[in-house]
Amino acid sequence: MSVNPRRFLGLALLLGAYVASAPAADQPKHVVLVGDSTVTDLSGWGLGFRQFAGEGLKVSNAARNGTSSKSYRDEGRWTEALALKGDYYLIQFGHNDQPGKGPARETDPTTTYTENLARFVDEVRAQGAQPVLVTSLVRRTFSKTDPTRLDSAHGPYVEAVKRLAAAKQVPLVDLHARSLAFCEDLGPERTATFNFPDAAGKNDTTHLDARGSAVFARLVAEELRQALPELAPALREDPHAALLSDLTYGTAAGEKLLLDVSVPAGEGPFPVAILVHGGGWSGGDKATADGGAGIGPWFGPLTAAKYTWFSINYRLAPQHRWPACLDDVLTAIRWVKANAAKFNGDPARIALFGHSAGGHLVCLAATVPDDSVRVEAVVGFAPVTNHEQELPRRGGLSPSLQKLLDRPKEITPESLGLLRAISPLNHVRPGLPPFLLIHGDADQTVPIQQSHDFQAALQAHGVECDLMVLPGAAHGLAPWAQGDPGYIDRYLGWLAGHLQPAASAPPVTP
Repeated sequence: MSVNPRRFLGLALLLGAYVASAPAADQPKHVVLVGDSTVTDLSGWGLGFRQFAGEGLKVSNAARNGTSSKSYRDEGRWTEALALKGDYYLIQFGHNDQPGKGPARETDPTTTYTENLARFVDEVRAQGAQPVLVTSLVRRTFSKTDPTRLDSAHGPYVEAVKRLAAAKQVPLVDLHARSLAFCEDLGPERTATFNFPDAAGKNDTTHLDARGSAVFARLVAEELRQALPELAPALREDPHAALLSDLTYGTAAGEKLLLDVSVPAGEGPFPVAILVHGGGWSGGDKATADGGAGIGPWFGPLTAAKYTWFSINYRLAPQHRWPACLDDVLTAIRWVKANAAKFNGDPARIALFGHSAGGHLVCLAATVPDDSVRVEAVVGFAPVTNHEQELPRRGGLSPSLQKLLDRPKEITPESLGLLRAISPLNHVRPGLPPFLLIHGDADQTVPIQQSHDFQAALQAHGVECDLMVLPGAAHGLAPWAQGDPGYIDRYLGWLAGHLQPAASAPPVTP
């Protein structure tokens, strides 16, 4: 997976320009995180640290999996980190510097490791920024001889960081000491709640899921307040939701398939929503907040209701014809089911959201008889469910369908058969998940009759389907809440009733 963490949740983090010198009073301070996988957004405390960043703090995560203080520079990662022009650089290495990691990575704590860190410090200062040294996050492996104590192999590297910080008068975040004491105080059973099986199915005691990320990031934030008092006002006392942008959920035809994920603050696991934008199968975007295809009205309510939500892009027509867009939605569902837990989401409580063409895709995806894409609920906002219905009014295929299907406007037996085959109405069967359809009765783009007919077909097959009619509402999402301010609470209430929470681990607070 690749991450481009440049965009953050609008209500929680402030995007803005930065300068190489100290930031102006009205600009956010820019913190750059540097380190190995235990610092990254996907498997370290980086994501959690974002959740403690206030509006006056911008966070860029330049940490990379598998790197050491040596390989990070050799691979060109350090040059990339410096190019971010941060005001503060939090630097943590050690896990991959240890013996046994190979000549490309391992270092000696008393010589090369210390020298590497010293160069980082000097070069950050030369750029006019403030370096901060961070000792390694402890591995959560308890001793077989004394199960109340952790086995820590980081000792020499931790001491090297402390000596260097003292010698160069660099602010120090002693995460190793804090995380070791915290885990030993919790004990093996409660500490294990931060572990999750790795790709080989083993219990991973090094990396963190989203819940653990926030817990250990709190320790970093607490230490940082003490080490750098000027940053204290920009660090929140309690975490908030954080957004990661442009994660790769698959590849198709040489193109990366990207999504954004919003991770709530708190213990979790949280219910999950997969968001699919509209745009006539040829436009729209996962982050679009405005315009007819904009799905921005979903972001705030789902975040406030504590959903882990994934907003996906998919391949668009006419560059990519049918069924590319549906294939991508199915790929996204499988990816989210496999990865939701990493973002504090519950893979057993997934709902699909889709508007217009996106509504068509989620309604059709929900009918696919494949357990790998089975979800627990579907919410269709003005969804296209019957492509055949509008043919007389339009006099043939709409321009959007012509692009999608690579067919002319004139109807042929072949194109009619294709329209029927891609209409969710024609794939209704018993055993489908519950549906909620939300539709404006003034919609001229996708007439509400499509939702009435789809509801009737679902109910005739014993499938639960509720229809929320919004009087006077047209097709675009943005004005809906103005005409009916309560409709958001109603669909959130419907979701809550269909995505019942599973038992969760007891809260853990440092």
